[in-house]
Amino acid sequence: MAKNGFRLGAVLRARKAQEDAAKAAVVRARADAAAAHGAVQARERDLDRRRPPDAATSAAFAATLMARQAVAGALSAAIGAAALADETVQDRLDDLTGAAVQRRTIEKLQERHDLTRKQTVAAAEAKAVDDLTTAAAHNRKDQP
Repeated sequence: MAKNGFRLGAVLRARKAQEDAAKAAVVRARADAAAAHGAVQARERDLDRRRPPDAATSAAFAATLMARQAVAGALSAAIGAAALADETVQDRLDDLTGAAVQRRTIEKLQERHDLTRKQTVAAAEAKAVDDLTTAAAHNRKDQP
């Protein structure tokens, strides 16, 4: 690394990589949540289609009710999976926020480092100009 270089450059790159990974995890979690909500809607439609028969024997009626109960159980499981998927999305968003904060913290350190370095260079240049001006004035004084 350069003598006056930013020594946390590798850390900043790692923080950016962590943030990128967190963004990808959010995208995956949102896709999973959308699929889970799609499964809920499919189960709801299936349950709505399974109406008791109008004129049926008791066996047909019982079979229809049992089928509705099975679909209702699947709907309940799908609702639970969708709720879990929504929690996962929120967890991934929290991870992304944390990664972004960590990256930004390192970026602020780099900005401060860069500003300090510029100020140091400017001060050194100003001192060099002052030294040259003082030397030139001193040389003019010494000349007859």
